[in-house]
Amino acid sequence: METNVFTLPVSLEQVAALIKRMHPQDRQRLLAMVPELIAEAIKQKKLLDDADQTVEQLKQDLLAELSEQPLSSNEPFLGGLTLGQYLELPEMERAKLWDEWSEVALEDIEEVEVRPDALPAR
Repeated sequence: METNVFTLPVSLEQVAALIKRMHPQDRQRLLAMVPELIAEAIKQKKLLDDADQTVEQLKQDLLAELSEQPLSSNEPFLGGLTLGQYLELPEMERAKLWDEWSEVALEDIEEVEVRPDALPAR
């Protein structure tokens, strides 16, 4: 038996709006028909959980390196900003700065020799 399928021009936004209006039982049926949606959601959640865990571990490692003393807000940070100035920036501005800073190749950064007992400038 052959089934004819008619395609209509439907945007992704229209599909999303329709799904939002669905009853929970219909959403469950949809997920049963398209199990890839569940797999993708699980994968995204795992990525976010892994990223959160990595960030938390990095925070703990940095705090341990700082002898459990967090940096003060007037501590020099990056790009001529203090930590406080950086933290006051909107998220979009922070992302833009990180994009700029990440474009610098490590090979291009000038290496400076310091004595083993040198302390950072305050």
